[in-house]
Amino acid sequence: MRRGIAVLWHASSLILAAALYFFFVLPRWFELTGEWPHTLGTVVRIVCGVLVALSALPVALTWSRTRKPELGTPSLALSLRVWSIGAHVLAGLLIAGAGISEIWLSLDTAGQWLFGIYGAAAAIALLGAFSFYLAFVAELPPPPPKPVKIKADKRSRGGADEEISATPDETGASEDTETAEDTEETADAQDADETAADSVAGNADGDDTDTETEASGSKLRNRRPAGKARRGRTRGGIAVED
Repeated sequence: MRRGIAVLWHASSLILAAALYFFFVLPRWFELTGEWPHTLGTVVRIVCGVLVALSALPVALTWSRTRKPELGTPSLALSLRVWSIGAHVLAGLLIAGAGISEIWLSLDTAGQWLFGIYGAAAAIALLGAFSFYLAFVAELPPPPPKPVKIKADKRSRGGADEEISATPDETGASEDTETAEDTEETADAQDADETAADSVAGNADGDDTDTETEASGSKLRNRRPAGKARRGRTRGGIAVED
């Protein structure tokens, strides 16, 4: 059975069952007010239960079609359809059984229990209907991967490229620093050598100058001017010649 036919069949049967449930099961105003006879209400309640149970037929036909291995139907969708079949059948049996039991039971004595059974049957039928339609959602393919991951990969690759490009720059900077340090050390060594050589040359020049000074001093000391007398002054200010 095709999907559209199954959905239409299931929806129409459920809508009809819901209308019968509202007028003859709960709250059944016309029957309680005496406008409709109790026998009519009992028959319609049984028919409503059978109709709810028969709503499982399109679900069962859809399940039998989609359970083939070559279709690759997800197991979740198949499980939801199985639960939907069971829920529809159980709800129909509860409604029909409670309607039949009203032939012997009075609403004055067992009305609370009967209404509780009717309410539980309606809730179970709704769960079965939701399971049937959710099974189609479970058959949908998963969404495609988001492109955000691709952007993240590009960003990570760009960061790696930046790290790779930054590594040669750091290497070149370290090499330049080492070269500058070597040049400074070489210049310092040359300056130290020149300073040492200058100091040695200065010492040698100083020694030569001292030697020459001493020699000239000794010569000057030994020489006396010829033809000039030594003059001196006395305390009285009179110059005396030797």
